Amino acid sequence: MSPQICVPIAAESAARAQTLVRRAEALGADLLEIRLDFLLSTRGLRGLVEGTALPLIATNRQEGQGGHRPQEEDQRVKTLLSAAQLGFEYVDLESTTADLESHVRELRRIGVTPIISSHDFERTPTTPELEAAMRSHLERGAGICKVVTTAKTPADNVSCLMATWRVSRAAGVVCFAMGERGLVSRVLSPVFGARFTYASLEEGLETAPGQPTISDLRDLYRRLGVE
Repeated sequence: MSPQICVPIAAESAARAQTLVRRAEALGADLLEIRLDFLLSTRGLRGLVEGTALPLIATNRQEGQGGHRPQEEDQRVKTLLSAAQLGFEYVDLESTTADLESHVRELRRIGVTPIISSHDFERTPTTPELEAAMRSHLERGAGICKVVTTAKTPADNVSCLMATWRVSRAAGVVCFAMGERGLVSRVLSPVFGARFTYASLEEGLETAPGQPTISDLRDLYRRLGVE
């Protein structure tokens, strides 16, 4: 199976998001992450869901975990649960979310796959530490555990890839390192068992450090013979 690529959609309006969704579809995205923390209003969100056949991830990132703006926590989570009711296939909840387990149960009741995520903007932990973080997410009810770190050395890519390889054999995993030095783990994580990786729609639309464009990533996969 070809590596799956998720393209984040970060826009201030649903109309602009719909335009970006159509461009991502044309470029061969496999799924889309709708960054609700960028939207100034969630009006029009239903039309966004109904306007694409691609699986959608609802993400309303906490500011401390890389979110675009500060939000009141209860309202932030309420927006995510509303997105789940509209038909999003996945909802991303940070591991630091209050009452996380109860929200995970609610998502499963609705029929949505919960992604439990954590982001380290300072470093990449060791492989055993990464595995422990993933297993903690799974124990808390994650359908997919997402652990994203920051690469300081080339060896940090190895840590992410080895943790992905070990845990993905039994569970859904997304794991890689951010930053220019983390490109290897971003590219190869699906080859090592990750459900998908992330790529920007184009230069200038990155939502995290080190995101390649989907066109560049597809080209790399073709060169590697895994497309």
